[in-house]
Amino acid sequence: MRARDLDALSDTTYDILVVGGGIYGLAIAADAARRQLRVALVDAADFGGATSFNHQKTAHGGLRALQSGRIDRARESIRERRALARIAPRLLRPLPFIVGTYRSVIRNRVALRLAFRMDRWLGRRRNDAVEPELHLPPPRLTSRAATLKLFAGVRPERLTGGAMWYDYQIVETNRLAIAFAEAADAAGARLANYAEAIAPLREGDAVAGMRIRDRLTGEEMDCRARLTINAAGAHAGEIMRAFGVARECLFVKAMNLVTSRPASDIALAAPTPAGRMLTLVPWRGRALIGTSQSVDFKTPVDLPVSPSEVDAFIAEVNAAFPALKLTRDEVLLVHRGIVPAARGRGGRADLLSGPRILDHTRDGAPGAMTVIGVKYTTARGVAARVVTAAARRLGAAVRASPGDREPLPGAGISDHEALAIETARAVGLELAPPIIRRLTAVYGDRCAQIVRIMAEQSDWRMPLVSGQTAIGAEVMYVIRHEMARTLTDIVIRRTELGSGGHPGAALVESTARIAGDALGWDPDRRNQEIAAVDEFYRV
Repeated sequence: MRARDLDALSDTTYDILVVGGGIYGLAIAADAARRQLRVALVDAADFGGATSFNHQKTAHGGLRALQSGRIDRARESIRERRALARIAPRLLRPLPFIVGTYRSVIRNRVALRLAFRMDRWLGRRRNDAVEPELHLPPPRLTSRAATLKLFAGVRPERLTGGAMWYDYQIVETNRLAIAFAEAADAAGARLANYAEAIAPLREGDAVAGMRIRDRLTGEEMDCRARLTINAAGAHAGEIMRAFGVARECLFVKAMNLVTSRPASDIALAAPTPAGRMLTLVPWRGRALIGTSQSVDFKTPVDLPVSPSEVDAFIAEVNAAFPALKLTRDEVLLVHRGIVPAARGRGGRADLLSGPRILDHTRDGAPGAMTVIGVKYTTARGVAARVVTAAARRLGAAVRASPGDREPLPGAGISDHEALAIETARAVGLELAPPIIRRLTAVYGDRCAQIVRIMAEQSDWRMPLVSGQTAIGAEVMYVIRHEMARTLTDIVIRRTELGSGGHPGAALVESTARIAGDALGWDPDRRNQEIAAVDEFYRV
């Protein structure tokens, strides 16, 4: 990506200004820029750093929506799951799920057989134009004996068998967010992180862009746009109120637990005593369990997680998976996010069932829209609809969205190992196989740029910590080419070193030394950055 340059935000009037750099905002920016619209995007923190970071790393095909009779939602999820497999094949892998079937009204074999037949029909083109290694088998029922073998610890009382289906695991979700950011940048969009939208600009009653504050320097500038799209996630309500729009915007807190427990290659699903389904997903060999949601409405200030909340969630997990017997000491990280909600029966807090695309013209704020997304899987498709609506509002003739087939930068499948080796030879280096495997697994074809950085300075070729494979050149790469500006950006998201738990004080300090030299941190700033990383893992 181009260097972070907030002055460029005030150089022109953009067609679209996107406020929010989560997966929805990034997908909107990428789609709009690819359709030849002039686009800017700002985020008050880092790209993909909030709720888009904190989810269960799966791209779902909508089976639960189908069980609820929402055929439209199921069809959309199947289509967008396939789109992700087409545009980011390197970052996905097929993942089998299994759930026990019982003598009950909604989880019996007859009901699931009907749901699976419908899924087979809706998803009959699930593998069209998808790489062969990512083809998903159709769902099927399993026998009681097979279920007991595949699902260790399944509740055996009244068990009649099991049901197995396949979705995708997004192995490196942070790299997928960056791939959307790179796609937007490559198409001409101007992106800036740590750029807070503090107030709308006005031309009469119309919103004409936003006043932006650089959170790293304190400087302010105006970013003018013909249309401002609010994709600020948990802060969407605040931005709407700044527009002068009085709409209810509700949220709940969601959590997933990254644990130290080893996990098999099959994801397990089981209901809590209250009937809500939890899944235990294998991620990097460990169990990732979710998702819990609060019983009442929350705001962004409620994001921190208390010990009592973790204990209550662990109790739910152990009730759903009785053989697990998870303890607090085995929880490495609590992924948490403030997610869109709605009022259910009796006014109770419930998850919002589908995305909302709001044109605020009728609310007295022409020139502004709000997008509230609900699923990571469907962000690309919702983004395409948003851009189509935005172009119509602008009176702009744009081509159809290219986003469901065109691979994202760095997300395609290729012989990345050969690329790394050839690049190393060209710059006179010889790479150890474990380092090659890490660079290609995390960065794909961006490994070549990292290898060239290794040639610049000897200590950048060395592991950040003895006995591990992450190297100093990765730190320099994400600073130079991916707009990483803080230690949490580097450790937790860009390099993925801390995405599943604290990577250790030695690695954090080593990373801080290299990043501090590159970004001009004094000793006090370096210590503050290290403390911020430690704080991220605090419960």
